[in-house]
Amino acid sequence: MSSKAGTVEPGPVRRFEGHKDVISSIATFPDGKRIATGSYDKTIRIWRLEDGKEVVKWVVDKAVGGIAVLRNGKHVVSAEGDVTFASSANWQLWVRDAATRIVVAGPLYGHTNTVGHLEISPDGGILASPSSDYKVILWDTNTWKMHGDPLLCGAPANSVQFSPSGCIAVATNKGIQIWDLSQREHHRIAQFKGHNDAIHGSLAWTHDGARLLSAGNNNDPVIRSWDASTWRQVGDPLIGHDDNEDIMRIVLNPAGTLLASASTDLTILWKLSTGAEVARYEHKDSALHVAFSVDGCSLFSGGLDKTISQWDIPEDVLAAARGDTLDGELKAEGPSRGKQKNKNGPLDVCSSWSRSRQFNFLMLLVGNSRPGP
Repeated sequence: MSSKAGTVEPGPVRRFEGHKDVISSIATFPDGKRIATGSYDKTIRIWRLEDGKEVVKWVVDKAVGGIAVLRNGKHVVSAEGDVTFASSANWQLWVRDAATRIVVAGPLYGHTNTVGHLEISPDGGILASPSSDYKVILWDTNTWKMHGDPLLCGAPANSVQFSPSGCIAVATNKGIQIWDLSQREHHRIAQFKGHNDAIHGSLAWTHDGARLLSAGNNNDPVIRSWDASTWRQVGDPLIGHDDNEDIMRIVLNPAGTLLASASTDLTILWKLSTGAEVARYEHKDSALHVAFSVDGCSLFSGGLDKTISQWDIPEDVLAAARGDTLDGELKAEGPSRGKQKNKNGPLDVCSSWSRSRQFNFLMLLVGNSRPGP
């Protein structure tokens, strides 16, 4: 459970304005001086953090879903396609040079439905693209060819996270899956139901790979922690988002000590070692994406308000988190808020599943469109 509600922080220190539709994704450059953003307005933009100026703008043919910046900082990868319930087929990946602005690879074919998230492996050699077409494709970032066969998940794949040990976790509409990538033929080594509702939207690994964190939708708007050796729940869930709200994205800071969760009500910052809320950030509209700055001192969020907001993290929060580690179970501090369900462990993996209309719409915006290949 969470501590008492964290302090509501003042408004953003900067707003990056220019997109004309939903902000679907935010990615930071390794140099810490720029961010890249994607939108359903069919543009990808690069912004300079020093003054908030837009320095690159690509106008593309389709809506932009997930984006990623490669670890060399030179290339921006984007997933592009249609985003309506009637048409969401033939999504493609594109790779563009941030300096010359030219296309260096693409279109990369393989997906037949929405791709709302892209993730790069710790060594930078693989990019993963989960999709509503029930599969995750792994791409070699040197050749931009598929790295082995796709991971066939049996349900829409909403997001992925690489572990430090070489596995990859996949959040799907029917639960969480763990795949071993160490062998030439990838195979699924675990599958479990993490939240009361079947849709699992976002994941994050602790830096030591010992815990996997997962976020639930409006039927279970909490964050749960899973022991990577047993896949049983560790400690109490983090409760802070209001009932009937959807947690759209969770992400750890570069030090692995603070966790940010973006939701349809607000963004919450958590101290990971205690599970305590340490700050709250209120938006004009639902936040669909959140990212930390490279130095860990700021947050960037965006969503339905068509604007990217930069928020300062309070200095006392940063000071308290320095040197922190995830030591055993997440500890509870004080009264909880929101709903609390299934504290004792994973749900039956064979349980039935359903989706609320609101979450279905919001997940369409960030990549999980109609539930079919």
